[in-house]
Amino acid sequence: MAPEERITALKEAPADGWVAFSDDENQVVAYGATYEEAVSEAQRRGVADPVLVKVPDDWTVRVMRA
Repeated sequence: MAPEERITALKEAPADGWVAFSDDENQVVAYGATYEEAVSEAQRRGVADPVLVKVPDDWTVRVMRA
């Protein structure tokens, strides 16, 4: 999965949830409202060690200054 495809998958995922990718990061295997839900669903689908990414609650660009 190309980086652009990963970003699209994250943007299409439910806000403030978790996305589980396959261990090689080539496909989305599960979504979950919580980390535990996403891991459990990925494992139920046969992915023992998924890569988990937290989805932001919104995609607004923020600039932080010190």
